[in-house]
Amino acid sequence: MSAEELNREIAFAGQRVKQKAILALLLASLIPLLLLTYALQAPFRAWLGPIGVVSEQITVPALLLFTALLMAGGGFVIWDMATAISRAAHLATMAKASDLPSGLARQDEIGSLVASLGKMLSTIEQQTDEINQFPRRLDQLARQAFRDSLTGLPNRALFVDRLAHALTRTERRGEMVAVLFLDLDRFKVINDSLGHGVGDRVLTGLGQRIAGCLRPDDTVARLGGDEFAVLLEDVNDTSGAVAVAERICAEMGRPFVIDDRELFVTASVGIALSISRRTTPEDILRDADLAMYHAKAKGKARYEVFDKSMNTPAQDRLGLELDLRQAVANGDFALHYQPVVDLGSGRIVEVEALVRWKHPQRGLLYPADFVTLSEETGLIVPLGRWILAEACRQLRQWQGAAAGEVLGMSVNLSARQLQQPSLVDDIAQALREARIDPAALRLEITETVVMHEAPAALAKLEALKRLGVRLAIDDFGTGYSSLGYLKRFPVDTLKIDRSFVKGIGRDVEDTAIVRAVVTVAKSLGLSVTAEGIETEYQLGELRALGCDRAQGYFFAKPVPADQVPGLLAGEGWSRRPSRHPALAINGSPAVL
Repeated sequence: MSAEELNREIAFAGQRVKQKAILALLLASLIPLLLLTYALQAPFRAWLGPIGVVSEQITVPALLLFTALLMAGGGFVIWDMATAISRAAHLATMAKASDLPSGLARQDEIGSLVASLGKMLSTIEQQTDEINQFPRRLDQLARQAFRDSLTGLPNRALFVDRLAHALTRTERRGEMVAVLFLDLDRFKVINDSLGHGVGDRVLTGLGQRIAGCLRPDDTVARLGGDEFAVLLEDVNDTSGAVAVAERICAEMGRPFVIDDRELFVTASVGIALSISRRTTPEDILRDADLAMYHAKAKGKARYEVFDKSMNTPAQDRLGLELDLRQAVANGDFALHYQPVVDLGSGRIVEVEALVRWKHPQRGLLYPADFVTLSEETGLIVPLGRWILAEACRQLRQWQGAAAGEVLGMSVNLSARQLQQPSLVDDIAQALREARIDPAALRLEITETVVMHEAPAALAKLEALKRLGVRLAIDDFGTGYSSLGYLKRFPVDTLKIDRSFVKGIGRDVEDTAIVRAVVTVAKSLGLSVTAEGIETEYQLGELRALGCDRAQGYFFAKPVPADQVPGLLAGEGWSRRPSRHPALAINGSPAVL
């Protein structure tokens, strides 16, 4: 019914109500009039005699009858009024809120009633719609809380919950559960080369393939990124879990066909069983994760079953990380310095600062023992900032004491430091506080770090070069640099890795590589420094090839700061090793 028709119906019902109300009032007014007439005629009935008696006998029944008729008529009028109002309410209720008149068609009770009904109906419609949508919204919330939005598989929260219930059931039954932890190998290559859309389709297809390898009661979940987990219940030993892992690996051997392109994806799988009765979901997930990392370390695209020996390195690593954080806060580090010798004059022209950790239980630790961990945890940033400031301060102290001519200080920069936006400001601050010439500082960046993010690294190196410091590429020859990039990088020095120096003069390939590095450096106007010199024979070969500078155990081991002045006052290494006690050659070189 349209709004106009509804308005007309309501108006008609209102008119009927008005008419019947007037009629009801008229009828109601007749009753007291009849009673008044009956009361007034009572004095005259005695004068009428027998006629008065007959009149009284007729008047009372007539009065009662007429009163009954009036009451019946009034009741009918009231019923008709209620019917009209009910019809108006029914029409308003059956209509939509939008069909009700927007304004009051009437300025009386009926109009107010219609307006109230309209508001009430609008509220009821809104609440009804919300009630109808509640199950769908509840389902959406449940899926968001317990389902992966991409694959539709259970997420970590739901997987852990199912795992907890499974462990409770198996504890009562004396059975075991198995968890498989899957991590895709080199999945980042697909995202970077083909885009995240293709990567998402691969993940969705992989989830379906894994589910196809399982029993109906088993669970596969996506934990996040390219990590999946499988829950196997009612397992008696490792054979069942291994069989599932083999089926999954076999399925992944088939290519994923996406946009007419075949993509091959492999995964490393870790397997862990609930052997202990007090195993928690977190424990078994951690064990499966550790087993997965062992599978990656052994070549990827394989599976490994967890055993307790895998947990020991992780616990040691955690303990070392806690100690490292405490050491950075307390400053439990020291710098040792190794001289860099000019092969033309035999004099020390530079020292390289090398950090040592004074561990209270393990003794003096070398960078190989903690630098990788400090990179992963981000502690290399405050540690590197301290190394830089301490090296510059020490250089200024040597120059001020005139203990010897220290022309340069070399400090290593890590990949994490190179990514820091504040790196240039930190270096500038260290130079200002130490009051040394920026040209006296040489920053060493490994070839792998430079090549990993060439555009970003180039911008950062150019900013450092504008600061006035010198730059060197460390371990050159191990990262397979592009000569095009090398030409663009504003570096001053190439440092030949010790692995090539070790076989120089005896190994044809090592000798050829060193010769090529020297040739490339000279053609680009760069100086060359060789690391790891251990013998006079190696020194002679490097001189013959045109190497500029060298460092290694043949000259001196890294020594504490208080021993550097003695090295600077030495005779030099023009023809033979020095007789300085700190320069004795003994044993194979340690990790610097």
